[in-house]
Amino acid sequence: MGTSINIQVTGFVGSDPQVKTVGEQQVASFSVAVSRKNGSGKKQTLWVRVNCWNKLADVAAQYIKKGSLVQVTTEWLRPSAWTDQGGIPQASIDLDANRLVLLDRVESDVTESEGGDIPF
Repeated sequence: MGTSINIQVTGFVGSDPQVKTVGEQQVASFSVAVSRKNGSGKKQTLWVRVNCWNKLADVAAQYIKKGSLVQVTTEWLRPSAWTDQGGIPQASIDLDANRLVLLDRVESDVTESEGGDIPF
């Protein structure tokens, strides 16, 4: 049996997707914040860089925006580093998404006052 890794990340998108063409493929990249409180109650945030390729890039570009709540699944990740606005090095993780779930609520165009009976 081979080895594998499966990771699921759920968090809020920190920036609108940036879409680029790499060779003949499209990639939409955006950051996701994953937060928790440590033992002393202090909030910790890990930024995950998500890359969505081809058809998934189209979905990300069309529906994801800063503040969206998403769930991303991947089978591989890479450690990364970046420098914040204060010049302080920060850790990050880069992943290529296999699956993207949009968790934002969809606002309906029809309201009750417009005669919107529930169809079930």
